[in-house]
Amino acid sequence: MLIKEVFIQALYALFHNRFRASLTLLGIAWGIVTVVILMAYGNGFHNALVIGFKGAFSDGTVVVWPGQTSLQAGGERAGRRILLKEEDVDAIKELGTIKHVSPEYVQGQQLTYGNRSTSATVRGVSPEYGLMRAEIPDGGRFINAEDVDKRRRVAFLGHEVMRKLFGNSPAVGETVRIGGLSFEVVGVLADKVQMSSYYSPDKYCVFIPYSTVGQLWDTTYLSNIVFQTIDPAQQPVALKQVRETLAARYHYDARDERAVNLMDSVENNKVLSGITGGLKLILGFIGTLTLMIGGVGVMNIMLVSVTERTREVGVRKALGARRRHILFQFLLEGMVITFLGGLLGIILSYVLALVIGSRPFLAELLEDASRQTDIHLLLSADVLIAATSILVFVGLASGLWPALRASRMDPIQSLRYE
Repeated sequence: MLIKEVFIQALYALFHNRFRASLTLLGIAWGIVTVVILMAYGNGFHNALVIGFKGAFSDGTVVVWPGQTSLQAGGERAGRRILLKEEDVDAIKELGTIKHVSPEYVQGQQLTYGNRSTSATVRGVSPEYGLMRAEIPDGGRFINAEDVDKRRRVAFLGHEVMRKLFGNSPAVGETVRIGGLSFEVVGVLADKVQMSSYYSPDKYCVFIPYSTVGQLWDTTYLSNIVFQTIDPAQQPVALKQVRETLAARYHYDARDERAVNLMDSVENNKVLSGITGGLKLILGFIGTLTLMIGGVGVMNIMLVSVTERTREVGVRKALGARRRHILFQFLLEGMVITFLGGLLGIILSYVLALVIGSRPFLAELLEDASRQTDIHLLLSADVLIAATSILVFVGLASGLWPALRASRMDPIQSLRYE
């Protein structure tokens, strides 16, 4: 009943001082809108980058490129080139931390279909490559083990390659010519959004069995190796094992990180999370400062209220009210004002999020027709929880000093106050 009575008194005080209370509520509401919209913007920024990177690699995927030694080892001079071979793939496959591994041969080739032609990046890979690089078919299938074993001339076309050769016509089952040889189209890549890419974006590539590449160009050396660890948590162990395996095969120092270059998706994700996390922290801090300015308005109105109700405090104390009762009354009134302003701010935040919608970001750069990589204002549960937590802190901080001042009043002096 005490809480209900105090709540009613707070509402009455707001109604009795409508103009002053409206400005205070507006200050709190604007602060909440700032916090929520800025944090939602940070979440949208993070989500856009994650979608861009996820389109390129599954979790725990690593790309290995040939490099050049920078340390002397085993009597060999520094500066020696390290060129990878298919046998290295078999050696990496034997490691206990590796889930998938694929060789990769890469070369630009001319493709023709009827009287249409286009140039594309041709990649000779294994079936596991499709799992590691998220090559999701829009039609047909990706390369399978039988294609590799039988050295079939089959091709999996990137979305843009298919569009240039076939337009709106179905491509699966048709025959295209790559470097003068006929290849059957077994699948087409779904329109893929990817921010991180080596060589050409996958939509501009053609994938064929690595065992067939020798019919098109020399396959003495690999372009690179792609592997995926069993568990991203074991990534450091897996990278160390791969480096040691290749170092033993090519007689260089395993500590020489330039001998082979590793692009680690787990490390990239950590860097990405660090960047976006820092941005969200800064945006949240700016919003919190804005909300605290609104909190100053709450403190001001509560101090004025305490002064105006000095005689009331004196009467309550004379009738037996203790300091904690007075403290609780004024503190709760400040919280009511704060939360009414916060409720108004959250409602305005949803309205603004709907009005603003999304902001251009990566969609044009990545040719993302779905616009997933634009910045969408994401009013998720964690944003609202964070905003509410900040609001509670501001409400307590704003109402505590006026409440303490009221609770410490001398009842005799309060009753004499004019």
